[in-house]
Amino acid sequence: MVPLTTKDCLIMQALSNYSNTVYELNVLKRRLNLILNYETEIALEKNRLINLIDNEEKMIKQMESDLQNLNGIENKLYYEIVINGNNVTKAIDKVASNEFIDTSTLWKNYYPKVKKQIDNLYLLLSKEK
Repeated sequence: MVPLTTKDCLIMQALSNYSNTVYELNVLKRRLNLILNYETEIALEKNRLINLIDNEEKMIKQMESDLQNLNGIENKLYYEIVINGNNVTKAIDKVASNEFIDTSTLWKNYYPKVKKQIDNLYLLLSKEK
């Protein structure tokens, strides 16, 4: 076995330091890439949430406007369909029963006005998606 000189030891130490430094640099680069990817994902999620909030605010404004423009029975019919999620027939039956009005009167006189508002709301929803 050949004894190592001080010079040999220094060279081995330098190689070891170099190897460790390269490894640390690669780890730092990987960490930076992870952070950059995470920032990108956060930015995308932030934009998605902002869009969702804007869409929800538009829908609420549309609903509030619809409710302000509709009176009495029309308002109740709209409420049953849009807010409570009842289908049109069930909503008409419920409002007719509560208001003591014939369902044919609701179909003929009130539903067409409400249908316009509901169609506008669905158009707004379809544009946002």
